[in-house]
Amino acid sequence: MKTLAYQWFKKPFFGRFMKPWKWPKEAVQADWRRLNFRSQSGADISALIGEAHTREVKGAVLMCHPMGVSAKGFWIKYGHADLLRAAGYHVMVFDFNGFGESQSTTMDYPLDVLSAGIVLQREFPALNIGVVGASLGAAMAMCSMANHDHVFKAAVLESAFPTLLDFWSRYPIPKMGIIVSKIFYPAGERKLRPLYAAERLVNKPPMLLIYGEEDEFTPVHDGMQLHSTVSQNTSAEFWSVPGAKHTHAFAAQPEQYADKIVTFLDAHIASLPALERAAN
Repeated sequence: MKTLAYQWFKKPFFGRFMKPWKWPKEAVQADWRRLNFRSQSGADISALIGEAHTREVKGAVLMCHPMGVSAKGFWIKYGHADLLRAAGYHVMVFDFNGFGESQSTTMDYPLDVLSAGIVLQREFPALNIGVVGASLGAAMAMCSMANHDHVFKAAVLESAFPTLLDFWSRYPIPKMGIIVSKIFYPAGERKLRPLYAAERLVNKPPMLLIYGEEDEFTPVHDGMQLHSTVSQNTSAEFWSVPGAKHTHAFAAQPEQYADKIVTFLDAHIASLPALERAAN
């Protein structure tokens, strides 16, 4: 009954994106390993693991997708996953519950990120884990890092909204839903509020926040608001990307994006002792 109620509540927010999932035409399917796991949100989650293209592996990265029918395929379609694999990182892409091939349950999306990170750490116990997210994925990754069980050593977050209302206020029905939830279920709204999580970061993972100067959904001033809070609790870099629309900094500035992302992850994940060595 609870799951059914959530599915109805989700429709104004995500209904148009919750379509049958297809492999992106850019994907080499044999190059990916399927993985399914149970999220703490109660959903059965669909994921793919792609191993590094290099002999030396630096770490593993969880990739959290933005809203869209492509779901986990976003990272394959636009080349982000190949970029990281070529740089020496294993990657895991997954569908948030209700998206792609994952079962739909609640709106506890941070629990999907948390659970996926734990699963990725189990897959590669000797490696440090980072997280990369865009829009919804970036916001929910931020929220997951207020949980004491998160495994992330560093985060690259693009187009993260500070609060749900910052993103959804232009859409009347979702806006009303959020206002009602703040009144009748304030704890639920707080769990999905990146600004709230930014004040409560666990283990203080360093972050790189990215915002497009042509982004109408999460403009640069939203990013500066989130960065101001994050930087009070951990080291946080900020990159305002000329010409970039929502979630498409890589397309707008491919060389700069590749350099910044890989340099950041190399500094904060690859340079750390692997867990297996640190335990000895």
